[in-house]
Amino acid sequence: MFGPKIKAMRLEQGLKQRQLAELLGTDMPMYSKMELGARRVRRDQVPKLAELYKVDEKKLMTLWLADGVYAALKEEDENLRLDAIDLAKEYFSGE
Repeated sequence: MFGPKIKAMRLEQGLKQRQLAELLGTDMPMYSKMELGARRVRRDQVPKLAELYKVDEKKLMTLWLADGVYAALKEEDENLRLDAIDLAKEYFSGE
């Protein structure tokens, strides 16, 4: 979810993976894994990506968080996933 999005933005701007890796303080193989979804972008890297791509930081952070939720739940049974999401909604609404 997040990886393909940052790849699409990079390609739209005609940038190379090596350039992005440098800007994020990582190496090219690691950045490639981020785009493939094999490694997660660190939270502190999301604002840097938003600034670089000139996109709304909150929207990009929301996508990053949703990607984390998806990664945590994707292997679970559908009913269990939905129950977990409902429980989390209840928890957050009570804060």
